[in-house]
Amino acid sequence: MEINLQSIHMNRVKCRNALRLTVDDDVNVPDNKPDVRAVIWKTGDVRLNEKKLAGGRLYLKGSLVYHVLYLSEEGMSPVQSVRGVLDFDESLELPEACSGDNITVRTEVEELEIGMIHSRKLAIRALLGIMVHAEELHDVRAAVALPEAPSVHTKTKVIPVTSIVADKKDTARLREELFLPSGKDSIAELLYWELVPRNMEARAKEDVLEAKGELSLFLLWRGNREEGMLESYETIIPFKTGFEISGCREGLIEDVVFHFTNENVSVKEDEDGEERLLEAEAVLEAEMKLYQEGELELLSDLYATDCSLVPVRQEEEYETILLKNDSRMRVSERLSLAEGMPGILQICRGSAEIKPDVCIREGENLKLSGMLDVNLLYISEEDDKPLQSFHKELPFAHQIEIRGLTPESTYDIRCQVAESSFGMVRSGEAEMKAELAFSVVAMENRREEMIVDTVREEFEEDRLEELPSMVGYTVKAGETLWDIAKRYYTSPEEVIRLSEHTGEVKEGDLLLVVKAVG
Repeated sequence: MEINLQSIHMNRVKCRNALRLTVDDDVNVPDNKPDVRAVIWKTGDVRLNEKKLAGGRLYLKGSLVYHVLYLSEEGMSPVQSVRGVLDFDESLELPEACSGDNITVRTEVEELEIGMIHSRKLAIRALLGIMVHAEELHDVRAAVALPEAPSVHTKTKVIPVTSIVADKKDTARLREELFLPSGKDSIAELLYWELVPRNMEARAKEDVLEAKGELSLFLLWRGNREEGMLESYETIIPFKTGFEISGCREGLIEDVVFHFTNENVSVKEDEDGEERLLEAEAVLEAEMKLYQEGELELLSDLYATDCSLVPVRQEEEYETILLKNDSRMRVSERLSLAEGMPGILQICRGSAEIKPDVCIREGENLKLSGMLDVNLLYISEEDDKPLQSFHKELPFAHQIEIRGLTPESTYDIRCQVAESSFGMVRSGEAEMKAELAFSVVAMENRREEMIVDTVREEFEEDRLEELPSMVGYTVKAGETLWDIAKRYYTSPEEVIRLSEHTGEVKEGDLLLVVKAVG
């Protein structure tokens, strides 16, 4: 007998792996740069250039982009910078079964150390975290209906389903021009810049996924008015862009991961010939999944009264979304400089980065803890140390409630510093205020036995002869009207009619059952 099958289209993770990679090297200070007296400030970012799966291993090629501010031995220009790249080539095990699937690689700089070997050489060491998972598109097919037939009786069940509407990766190029404020000196030499994303949001609209957020831009340069005079500028650049996705619409659940690569800041001349025009560029990479929640009514059992109709069952494993949760927490802290450090004259730059460490599941709660890595760059009160930095790690703990969470549930937590501000309290103390944003997507792993086909067979004559033609039947604990009707090859409606029953049976009820075959 032909049955109607319906597909549930979804992604499922097949393979996971992770490694920590150490990238280290000794690099020479460029010949056109003065000697190093002390390292002040450092940042690093990972760029993944190539990934290839072969022979059960995933081969990765990438680079660590580092930027260093240092105090030099040159009296007229004491603050200098070095920017460079360290390449890496690494592989990790990934089963051959994942070949051809959608492989996602996420990287982060967990630790970065840059120090002096001597005045012409720097030692650079970074610990990189690399997380890999391979996914496959998976169609679960299950019976939802049979052609109408008086002799065939069916029972259905309703299950929650989360089907994937779209799974796409795309990029968008962001470019913005802006001018230095009139109160700032024009740029003689750009020493250092940072372009950092924050407050990223995604929203599904008709055939497009809208992405918006902010770019935090920081510049440090030497001005033209007074030789060696340092200037700094920090601003927020809002942006909005979109990614075309067929089938995208409001009401879908967005699961989007953003990455920024190829950031660059350049300085150009304005109409007056002064270096005051800034051009900020970056490439926004988006990994986008769109889900639709719903319910599906499936056949759970069937039988016939004119033949032996046997369902063919198959157990399927699939995922449904438990929760997509966004939460925030505020952090406020006084930062006291270490003893012996030069006092603060002016704060140039403050940054905070979340370093999650441990996530513990307690019942229906996830308890996340880790460190908030705080750095402060400031102009000091001492002329021979005009630029200084301060570092401190602050512990944090955050709790996320997920109703229905079980040990078999999977979840992905993403953390970012949505906002941060730094202010000077006194020469030896600053205040930091930050808002931390946490986004979690939790999935429930489900196993369901589904009917995928039927087999028509002849009745077993011995079995039919064993059944009485008519019986007064007393309902036992846990039995349903469907169970009784199926056992005696009749219909639930016929049992109700003959027994003059309401249809809701309970233990001890007496029913009149007449076999409909034989």
